[in-house]
Amino acid sequence: MFAQLGDIQFELITYFNGIEETVSYNYAEHERINNKPVLQFMGLNLQEQNIKLNFHNSFCVPEDEIKKLKTVANKAEPLKFIKGNGEYVGVFVLSEIISTTEQTSKEGDLISVQVDLKLREYTGKIPDKKQKQGGMKKK
Repeated sequence: MFAQLGDIQFELITYFNGIEETVSYNYAEHERINNKPVLQFMGLNLQEQNIKLNFHNSFCVPEDEIKKLKTVANKAEPLKFIKGNGEYVGVFVLSEIISTTEQTSKEGDLISVQVDLKLREYTGKIPDKKQKQGGMKKK
């Protein structure tokens, strides 16, 4: 396993194409009369991770893999992002899925699809997963 986002594991051998990390900084710009503006450091922006994947029908069903990703994104849940070496990157939400069809059959079935996932750091409280309670409810 190269990396894991929530319950989704990315395998290097099968379809992982790379990861890009963005760390950026926030500056406020203050205008001054007859002078250039002054920049004031405000702090770090949210970290972003871009993951490049390739789904090919020789090792998966591309439509199914894209559907799994969309299902996770539609839940809008923050997910732990961990690299295969055990490094804990942080908590992220899946903010964008971009898929580019590279090859199809003559019937239009997907053969190869390039997928770019955009993850955005989540700094809020992680909601607890509520467990269903069995038995009778108390009044």
